[in-house]
Formats: sequence, structure tokens, C-alpha cells
Amino acid sequence: MNGGQAASSFIEALKGQPLSLALVVMNLGLLGYLYYEGVKAHEERQAEMKLLYENRREVGQLLANCVPASQIPRQ
Repeated sequence: MNGGQAASSFIEALKGQPLSLALVVMNLGLLGYLYYEGVKAHEERQAEMKLLYENRREVGQLLANCVPASQIPRQ
């Protein structure tokens, strides 16, 4: 039995119970929505982390240029 036949027989079995079929459709829709939101949230977190690391690098470069190398004590 392939996937198409399984889905067809599943829908045939639930034709007499439309509420159960509606719940199955709603659950599949919810799973799709949650997956979509998870992917978008991951992309946004990646962009934010990239910005944070760029900012940290720039601040480090600015701080490194505040004190001339001749004034840095050698250990």
C-alpha cells in the first residue's frame, strides 16, 4: 500500500466522522504553521547574532585604537 492509497483509505474511513476529519486537517495545518514560524525565528536569530558579532568586532577595534601601542606595558 503506497502513501496515496493510505491517505485515500484514511479519508474514506473518516467520511462518516467529519469532526475527526476536521481535527486531523487542523492538526496538519497547525504543524505546518509551527514549522514555518520556527524556520522564520531561526533566520531572525541568525541575523541578530551576525549583527551582534559585527558590533562586538567594531567595538573591539575602536578600543584597540584608543591606547597607542607605545603606552601598553610589556610583561
